[in-house]
Amino acid sequence: MDRYSAGSAFGAFRSAIADRARPFLSEWELTPGRITVAYLVFGFVGLYVSDVVFARAFEEPLRSQLQAIKGALEILVTAGFIFALTTASRRQLQSTNRELQRRNDELNVLHRVMRHNLRNDLNVIDGRAEYVETRLADDDLVDSCQTISAKTKAILAYVERTGQIRRINEDRTVRSFDLSRIIPIIVERHNRITDDAAVTLELPETAPVEASHMLSAAIEEVITNAITHSDPETPRLRISVSPRPESGMTAITVEDNGPGMPAHVQRIIKTDEHDQLAHLEGLGLWFVRWTVTDADGQLEIDADEDGTTVTILVPTAE
Repeated sequence: MDRYSAGSAFGAFRSAIADRARPFLSEWELTPGRITVAYLVFGFVGLYVSDVVFARAFEEPLRSQLQAIKGALEILVTAGFIFALTTASRRQLQSTNRELQRRNDELNVLHRVMRHNLRNDLNVIDGRAEYVETRLADDDLVDSCQTISAKTKAILAYVERTGQIRRINEDRTVRSFDLSRIIPIIVERHNRITDDAAVTLELPETAPVEASHMLSAAIEEVITNAITHSDPETPRLRISVSPRPESGMTAITVEDNGPGMPAHVQRIIKTDEHDQLAHLEGLGLWFVRWTVTDADGQLEIDADEDGTTVTILVPTAE
């Protein structure tokens, strides 16, 4: 038999094994561990049975010749078996990828439509509530309009936050930032920081870090959360940046003087309790956490009756 004929025979043999095994393998999720176990069982059983049969049925020197032929056949069968496993595993992966892509496309469409329509309708509700409020003399009705307006603005904030969370996955490119430059800009432009809030910045001359493009929004969210939960009469914020060379990280710390972050919100963020997000509590900090972990960083929260300290750790840029 020439080389071409041998190659054709092996290809036909391999395809025949793959065709017979594929219907069964397509119903079985092929993880690396299962593939390894299946190969070991197949190999050991086949080797044991064939050696016992040959040892009993043949004598030397014929046994040595048949043993060599048996070894070649075992190699061919093993190759076909591995080919069938890997082919089925690849098809499963391709099917899963197609399903994930389809679902991702559906979610993108739903998100764009829902976010656009919901934001427009809520803006209309908020505007009408404020319009009615200015023309009412009944204090109870005025309070009701103010409640409607406040809740509408809260839902709009949630809508905006979901958009930010979605944008995390749209671009995972790591960029370099100088925290000593961008944090003062964030503080200066923050619409919740007024002259009544005492903000202290402790920044080194330069503080280069590597993170995603949403890092500025994450820092802004932490500052917003700190202002919201600070002492309403004398709000105080302390924002500091400190490199941690031993871990290769840079820490961004935001401290407030409020009553402390509620324990259940801390638990949601720290223990990954997704079911609690049905109430949308801690959604802003979830956005911060996802942004930070996406950059191989960490989020730390320390709260007591004297205030809350939120620390963002992101990799230091070289």
